[in-house]
Amino acid sequence: MKLDVLLTPTELLPSEISGRTVVVLDVLRASTSIVEALAAGARTLYPVATIEEAIGLAKTLGRDEVLLAGERKALPIEGFDLGNSPGEFTPERVRGKTVVMSTTNGTIAITAAAGGARVIVGAWLNFQAVVDELVRTQAEPVLLCAGRDRAFGLEDAVCAGQIAAALVKALPDVEWEMNDGAVAALALAEEFSDPARLFPHTAAGRAIIEAGLGDDLPYCAQTDLRDVLPVLDGRQIVLAAVEAEP
Repeated sequence: MKLDVLLTPTELLPSEISGRTVVVLDVLRASTSIVEALAAGARTLYPVATIEEAIGLAKTLGRDEVLLAGERKALPIEGFDLGNSPGEFTPERVRGKTVVMSTTNGTIAITAAAGGARVIVGAWLNFQAVVDELVRTQAEPVLLCAGRDRAFGLEDAVCAGQIAAALVKALPDVEWEMNDGAVAALALAEEFSDPARLFPHTAAGRAIIEAGLGDDLPYCAQTDLRDVLPVLDGRQIVLAAVEAEP
């Protein structure tokens, strides 16, 4: 079975994800915030690339029912209801709402992955839910790291490596065919096992700290806080049912 890790979005080719499950990782912070939004009861979430697209879609959907969320240079976008800090996506703020989100990296990576047979949004927050689903479906996954400004992001690669390691452990009889990105991610996951210690030393983590949002880092480092599986359904991200163990 194939197991590939794309360390940057620039590596994504439509032919490589066609017919395969793609797990998009932007752990600092978009994928973590998406997990939180849906776990908190948001009805659906639309990932979009640009601020203009977000505003236009919110008007089309009906602004009273929509929350605009996102960031540029780690900071909340002026005029939007929410930023990109996962702690903002509380049940009181988002339950029953449609969220339209635009971020620098994560939402772009999600829309780029739309050509996959299935697209899952992953983070440490829903780590085991992602692994369990890949095991259950016997998927040949592509783990797509959103990175930072379309370049390598260490935190996403480490998360991809930990997912890959957990998948290999859960399916010991499978002979895995891995690309170089997966081999590299596995090595990084061994070197940097604790996301809470890792984050402050990454470029994304430092940028978030410099923006005055350092509390987001330990929040994003929480593992298995949510047993939810966000999946792309057309243009929307919705919750898929997570099947219980038999």
